[in-house]
Amino acid sequence: MPGTSRQMEFTAFCRWCKENGFEGVDVGPVTAEIKQAVDATGLEIGTSDLMTFGGLFGTDAEAEKALADSKAVIDAAASHGVTKMFSVLLPPDPSKGRAANFARLKETFGPVVKYAEEKGVRIAIEGWPGGGPHYGALAVTPETVRALLEAFPSPALGLNYDPSHLIRIGVDYLRFLREFGAKVVHVHGKDTVLDSEALYLHGNLGPTFGHPKAFGEDWWRYTIPGEGLADWAKICAQLDALGYEGFISVELEDFRYHRTWEAESEGLVRALRHLSLYV
Repeated sequence: MPGTSRQMEFTAFCRWCKENGFEGVDVGPVTAEIKQAVDATGLEIGTSDLMTFGGLFGTDAEAEKALADSKAVIDAAASHGVTKMFSVLLPPDPSKGRAANFARLKETFGPVVKYAEEKGVRIAIEGWPGGGPHYGALAVTPETVRALLEAFPSPALGLNYDPSHLIRIGVDYLRFLREFGAKVVHVHGKDTVLDSEALYLHGNLGPTFGHPKAFGEDWWRYTIPGEGLADWAKICAQLDALGYEGFISVELEDFRYHRTWEAESEGLVRALRHLSLYV
């Protein structure tokens, strides 16, 4: 649920989605109330959040708690028939460096993946780079995605494909889909635009005397599909060739459709309209 829509009653938001052509919603940890609201409005749950991994990078005690918390959220999803979960591998202390944090994850993440596999749940890891100056999230670049999939070769471990992040960091988003498409569990409908004038003024360091627009660093910013650089016709064609049958879920992070429900709802509808040209 984007921005101000979180102030709405969840059932009302689901009704709005259904009335405006959406077929599903992504949710936080699943509860009976959330499942009932989604079912009552004729929608489906795309993914349930599994944002419990922070402790896996810490002490043994913190890792044990993170494992227990993860199992509880996986149980809640599986018991309500939700088989796809969304997460980001974001270490609490990115200053340790990605290599060191990944080394610790290799020691602690296995039981989570095994439990998800036992429960028939697939985890979609999103490649959000994290914040500066360290950009410490894991499984963002092809290098680190390859390492993750090699370390945990389980059908339960999959990917969230979001071309906006790849464009932002200069990775070929179509080649990425060709290489890792078989592991894609969930797709985000989000895009990125680059600003050549801002890039000339301050490079990729960001502005010194001002503030960048929301959802960006001035020289780049996220947009809805159709207003950025991603070729959604080619993306959807590749997904179709792969046999992908999941959702393309609009993740609304665009300053042009921000701060009011009127603006956000317009952004959602515009994004859906563009994606519907190819899906």
